[in-house]
Amino acid sequence: MQQVKPFNTTLKQHERSRRVLAIVGDTQVGLWVVRSLARHGLEVHAVTNTKDGQSAHSRYSASAWILDHKPHESGFDDEILTLVRQLDVGSIMPVSEGFHNRLISMRDQLDAAEVHLFSPSRDNFDKATDKDYVHQLCLDLEIPVAKGMCLDELMEAGAESTLQYPLVLRTRKQNVDAGKVPVKAAYARTLEELLNWHRQFETFADNVLVQEYHPGAEEHVQILMHEGEMFMTGDYIGEHHMPLAGGVTVQRISCHHPAVIDDTVKLLKALNWQGIAGVQFHYDPDTGKYIFLEINPRFSGGLPTVVMAGFEAPFNLWQSHFEPEKMRKTPYKIGLRSRILGGESNWFLGQMRRDELPPGQTHLGRFEAALTVLWNCGPWTKDDSFLLADPKPFAVDFRQMLKKLGARGHEIVN
Repeated sequence: MQQVKPFNTTLKQHERSRRVLAIVGDTQVGLWVVRSLARHGLEVHAVTNTKDGQSAHSRYSASAWILDHKPHESGFDDEILTLVRQLDVGSIMPVSEGFHNRLISMRDQLDAAEVHLFSPSRDNFDKATDKDYVHQLCLDLEIPVAKGMCLDELMEAGAESTLQYPLVLRTRKQNVDAGKVPVKAAYARTLEELLNWHRQFETFADNVLVQEYHPGAEEHVQILMHEGEMFMTGDYIGEHHMPLAGGVTVQRISCHHPAVIDDTVKLLKALNWQGIAGVQFHYDPDTGKYIFLEINPRFSGGLPTVVMAGFEAPFNLWQSHFEPEKMRKTPYKIGLRSRILGGESNWFLGQMRRDELPPGQTHLGRFEAALTVLWNCGPWTKDDSFLLADPKPFAVDFRQMLKKLGARGHEIVN
């Protein structure tokens, strides 16, 4: 392993329980995990993907490291255990599903080392990432969900009349070695387009979920379940995405829709969920109708918006294990808007290029798109990286933005 930021001894905590190894990657989501924990007095050691990881440049990280092994490689377990012993941490908090998946398999080893892992149980993780299972659970709970089936079943049943177009195609199970849809969402507006996708996905058609497309915006609910009950939620609408046809939310606005929250809690209670989750819906603001899309067993990509709006999800998650008696709910600000500068810049370029959009949506006029970007340069829109007390990560993000300018995709969770 490589240490890319020396240990800042001014952040040292003497209680082992207050030392956290945060496996956060390079982007804004991980940065706000580090900020949330450290601003509440924890000693946070960050694991990034590269030396340009934003958390490696944050004043809130006590040190930063790059691992030599990826989660699927044979040396990963030993490397993690070595780092845990070297830093003498009391817990590990991962961000991405790949790390969650591997670390869950290490839970017995971590328990033996008296290190708490902030990940769901193996059973809950596998259920939450199985869209078939969750889809059926929603039907049983009478939670609105799009009609759909696996691509291979659809082709066998007869693609001509089984589902109503347009259709959206997504990966059914993320945590498999092969057979993932190469985009977040693919669309079929006609039978011909569906057959074209089937030709591309035929070898793993059993891992492709096809559903009827529901209009509206993506609504994400970041939720912390504690002792079988909801502790707190923070939800937001994705206003802009990159790629335009379906990708990460590069501009968001905090919101609150009680019916969506109620169904989120109902679903997670049925799973006996403990800890953090990000639950995604499609919400139509014109009608108030919504459908469930998926559960992410991790922090949402819009975590910066959630924390800035008042829900300290990472710190509350830490508290839920180490000091639950001190957990306190805080006000959640509605209407707080934040953006990823690089992602928003590429959203604008996508509008200029007239990149593909989801069904039923239309491009903004070029002048209107430019005004939208300029308007959101005002102080009423927060930046996902910039913080006056912690400016260096924004400088790193700005340099990376210049390198990625013009890209047709934008990664937020590494």
